[in-house]
Parts: sequence; structure tokens; C-alpha cells
Amino acid sequence: MKKKLMDFTFCLFCFISIIFIFKNNKEVANVILEAVNLFFKKVFVSLFPMFILNDILINLNIPYYFYLLFNKLFLKVFHTSGLGAYVFIMSLISGTPSNAYILKELVELEKLSIEEANHFLTFTYFSNPLFLTVMLSTIFNARIVLKIILCHYIANIIIGILMRNKAPKIVTNQKYTQNKSKSSIIKSINKSISTLLMILGTICFYMLLTFIITNLFPDNLLIKTLISGFLEITNGLNTITSLNIFIQIKEIIATAIISFGGLSIHTQIKSILEDTKMNYSYFFKGRIMQTIISVILIILF
Repeated sequence: MKKKLMDFTFCLFCFISIIFIFKNNKEVANVILEAVNLFFKKVFVSLFPMFILNDILINLNIPYYFYLLFNKLFLKVFHTSGLGAYVFIMSLISGTPSNAYILKELVELEKLSIEEANHFLTFTYFSNPLFLTVMLSTIFNARIVLKIILCHYIANIIIGILMRNKAPKIVTNQKYTQNKSKSSIIKSINKSISTLLMILGTICFYMLLTFIITNLFPDNLLIKTLISGFLEITNGLNTITSLNIFIQIKEIIATAIISFGGLSIHTQIKSILEDTKMNYSYFFKGRIMQTIISVILIILF
């Protein structure tokens, strides 16, 4: 009965959405164009080169040198192998969903075990620093922007330390020093484009969904902001500017939106992990923890 009720509700929402789209076709077209514009100006230009470079670096065995440099540090701090440093640093530079993409590559090349990759999913989520700086600068001054970004990043480190007793047993494997296969540039480009098209579709879908749902609350800007942020980061951060509330509350809302990531990011991560045995629930649990920790940090500092 419960499943039938959910199916009926979902079907009803779909039909209402279709009617809404036909009724507001010009506005819907603008939303889709805005999503495509956002993708090519912000997402594609940062992720595409990083995806290609990551494939090249992995095939040049660069993660192994990270393993040598950071193994003792990661063993002591996080109870994990130093190979996690490669994922950690590359994700920090390029932003999400690079962490899932890199972890998937390392698992497929048998450089990381499934259990280790799942564990790294919990504390290697970073929003692109350039994206955050651009978006937050329209709302806050430079000091607050830096504070929010640092709280977002430090929360990951805290999660890694808190979860270290649950870290899986490290698989000591000589494959860390070997390359199982050589990937061509063309193969890397095709794989990257496929992933990026999925990300484009996800962004378009969630920006359209945000537009439809938020039109149900035309007079309540705070609810619109929270719903927008829960679904898609960019829309959530854009609407914060219009909120007539204390700046401290805006900081908390922005930090929570960034650290949770929005369902758009969650869908992208889940899609990347789809053909692997890696478990998306680790990413989800990590984002709940990160949201709580980063909000506490922003309140304290």
C-alpha cells in the first residue's frame, strides 16, 4: 500500500510538472540554458582537464609517489595508506565529483581495495575552491569567504580523524608500484566526456526541478533557499543574496549547503560509482557528518 501511494504521488508530480513545463515553456527554456551555461563556464572548464590529467598521472604511477611521501602521516592521522593523499589533494584542487572518479580508477586498477575506497569516500569531498570563491564573493566579504571555505575543508580532516578507528585493514599490495594497464589519451577523453555528459544532465535536471518546486513557495524566500540548496548548490547560494536575515545566519546556511553538496552532487557520485562495488552510503554518511561539523565550526569561529 505504501509503495503504491509513493508511486501514485510520484506520477502525479510528473504530470503536474509536464503541465507546468508547457505552461511556462519560456522560463523552463531559460533555466535549461542557464544550467548549460553554468556547466560550460564553471564545471566543464575545471573538471575536464583534471579528469584527463588524473588518468595520465595514474598511468605514470604518480599515486605511488604520494603513497611513499604521505604513508607515515596518513597511517598516524587517519589509519589509512598514503595512497589516500593522492585522492585527498587532487579532490581538493579540482573539486567534487573528482573524488569518486579518482577512487573508481584506483579500484579498477586494483591499487585500492573496495573497503579502503569506501572509507575515503567519507572524507574526500571538496567543493572546487575557485567555484566557492566566485559564488561566495557575491554574498560575503573576503574574510567570511575564507572562513566558510576553511570550515568546509577542515570538517573533512575532522571526519577522517573521527572515523580512523573504523578504517579498514590496509591491503599491502605490490600493485601500488605497478601499472596494470596503459590507457590512451583517446580512451581517457572518451571516458571523461561520458562522465561530464552525465554531470551536465544531472545539473539540468536538478535546476529544472528546483525551478518547479520553488514556484510553489513564491512568497517565502527562506524556504525557497533551503529547498534550492538541498537540491543544487548553485541555486541555493544564489538565493542567499536576497535573504533579509542576519549575516551570521547566511553564513550557517551557505556552509550547510556547501557541505551537504545538494542532491545534484549526490546523484553524480552515485552515477559514477554505479558500475563498481563501492557503496554510495559512505559518501552520504560523510556529508551528514560534514554538514554538522562545518556548521559547528562556523558558529564557533
